[in-house]
Amino acid sequence: MEIAIIIGVIILLSAICIIGFFLLRRTLYNMIDRCIERFQSELIEKQVREIQNMYRKVCSWRHDYRNHINNMKIQLSEGNYDKLYDYLNELAYDLDTVDTVTKTGNVMVDAILNSKLSVAEKLNVRLNVKAAVPDMLPMSDVLTI
Repeated sequence: MEIAIIIGVIILLSAICIIGFFLLRRTLYNMIDRCIERFQSELIEKQVREIQNMYRKVCSWRHDYRNHINNMKIQLSEGNYDKLYDYLNELAYDLDTVDTVTKTGNVMVDAILNSKLSVAEKLNVRLNVKAAVPDMLPMSDVLTI
């Protein structure tokens, strides 16, 4: 009879431990899921801010582009070919000196690096960037950038 009670207590304690283990496991998985969701949400918010910044830049470039086109049309219609030539040279020089876009040959890496460079530029951080990417870059390495 005593053995039956001991076995019953052992089975009961084992069942409690197993149930406790599964409850603890579920709680830990839920905590990990919440941490991952929070991390992903922060990443998405940051990416949205970077995209919005890039959109504002594109709108600004579009505005500037219209102004340049109008200026060139006016110079052309007035026959100011020398002024137009000088203006085009000035624009070409500006493009050469301002172009800080990193080009590695890998579109995904270029997009990531250039978005980060854009954020740094917005924060007035001066950078001198040179990037080289192997031809066969694993996706996991791209994601760690």
